[in-house]
Amino acid sequence: MNKLFKYTAIAAVLAAAAPAAYADSASTKGGLTIKSDDGRFEATIGGRIHFDGTMLDTDSSTVGNNEKSGFYFRRVFITLKGKAFGWMYNIDEDISNVATSASATSQAGPGAGFNDVWLAKTFLENNTVYFGQKKPWRSLDEIASNNDTVFMERNALSANGLFGGRDFTDGVYYKYAANGLFIGASGYSNTKVGKGNTEGTGGNVRVAYAAPLMGEGSILHVGATYSADQFDLGGGNVGYGNPTAGYATSYGKSGVGFNVFNGFGTGTTLSGKADTWTAEAMGIVGPVFVQAEYGSAKYKKDGDANDGQKVDAFSVTASWVVFGGARTYKAADATYGAVKINGVDGALELGARYDDIKNKDTDAKVSAVTLGANYYFNPNVRFMVDYSLAKADSPATNVVAGATTKPKALMARAQIAF
Repeated sequence: MNKLFKYTAIAAVLAAAAPAAYADSASTKGGLTIKSDDGRFEATIGGRIHFDGTMLDTDSSTVGNNEKSGFYFRRVFITLKGKAFGWMYNIDEDISNVATSASATSQAGPGAGFNDVWLAKTFLENNTVYFGQKKPWRSLDEIASNNDTVFMERNALSANGLFGGRDFTDGVYYKYAANGLFIGASGYSNTKVGKGNTEGTGGNVRVAYAAPLMGEGSILHVGATYSADQFDLGGGNVGYGNPTAGYATSYGKSGVGFNVFNGFGTGTTLSGKADTWTAEAMGIVGPVFVQAEYGSAKYKKDGDANDGQKVDAFSVTASWVVFGGARTYKAADATYGAVKINGVDGALELGARYDDIKNKDTDAKVSAVTLGANYYFNPNVRFMVDYSLAKADSPATNVVAGATTKPKALMARAQIAF
């Protein structure tokens, strides 16, 4: 709560920093916005709460057989954003993800809950450069906001799968977005605030294009990404920067995940690289939403005589807004947005997804079917229910060697975002 007061005070000071000759105005459309009359200073305070309940059913082949069912806060964000003299800023702090000691969680430490934290400048109308902590322009599902995703967990082409826990990075990010075309590039360290700064560097590019289809609000999107990452984990560091690949099968923060590639191991001079490319397609036609992604990653430890390990993943999602609205498209980031509600009576969305990720060299594989229903009470509040049935064949971790496990999960979320 002290952090909330502190950040609120900072936002108010930033917004009030305009010259005294100008009066300030405030509005409450969405979050609380304070804006100077000359338009040079602006600050918005917003946030989100994701409160989850999970019922897990694993079987005896899962090492430890930890059920971990129960209720928990998945996310509690305080968001500050705005601009000053033409520069933009954003601070997302997840106050549910900050521990008071290193023994409580690996996220402990100053800034451990930071997510999108950056300053940015737009130039030549449609070009923007960001400095700070942000996600590289990777998969379609990874870039989409967790406020908008069809399911509670992202697909197998995200940090929940092929990119193995690597979501935010620290670096410089560029994008061009206009006339349906999106071009993005990133240069970064494979780390984030609270995770150290010795995990190596990487680069990423993304190109996407969207065109209207039959009617208003209908759109077809295609795109591709490439990421080249070098990991320098000297001193036996096996933390954030050591890549893995697998799938958490929608079990989230309190559940069970399965890796098909388990990192480069440990060692005093450990380093390696990962080259990853993805392809994406998405369509919105009225109340129908369809999304498909495919990706392939090659992991190779430096100095290893072997050719490394190759992991392929694909995911297909479909949803239907039964009544009350339709999915939207976010051209600024070339990804999908939330359901836009028509009228005041809410909206119901039904969804289904299939995920598959496999190590081509070891035959370790995880697949999952997820079914879900989302009810939107209004543009800010929705309730979610997901059911996931997964199958893990001899993954690198969490399962008895040579065994096949079929975990299941029933999950629900109450969400507000403003």
